[in-house]
Amino acid sequence: MKEISNELIGIVNNFYDRYNSLSDTITSARLSENKWTLKEIIGHLIDSASNNHQRFVRLQLTDNLMFPDYSSDNENWLKIEQYNALSWNSILSLWKEFNVLIAHIILHVKTDCLAHTWLVGNKPATLDYLINDYIRHSKEHIEHFQDRYDEIIS
Repeated sequence: MKEISNELIGIVNNFYDRYNSLSDTITSARLSENKWTLKEIIGHLIDSASNNHQRFVRLQLTDNLMFPDYSSDNENWLKIEQYNALSWNSILSLWKEFNVLIAHIILHVKTDCLAHTWLVGNKPATLDYLINDYIRHSKEHIEHFQDRYDEIIS
């Protein structure tokens, strides 16, 4: 788990260093109604961090976990949270520090818990799978962020 923890820290630090000086104007720019702003993309990653934090901890306390899935309702999460009303520095700092905690949890995960499962619908997912998928999902949305940023500044 050390490699995964280090990878997450590297991803977060590289992103933070690259984008921490962006303005609220750029990060709040909405290109169309169906496209997330830069703040909303990172807000979505905060939501992912929040949900996965719970999974990563709870799956070390029990063999099987029933925990709701938020992914099918993430648009409503963003509407309720209104990330565009917050400062970019606040959003980015929260995302960074939340991931520092998650990397710490991953680093110290009990290896005998990696096969514990989160039950969502009829598809169980192991803690090991969830940790790796968290990294994949983070990378996917960082690429999404970079693409949106390029759209905004072009």
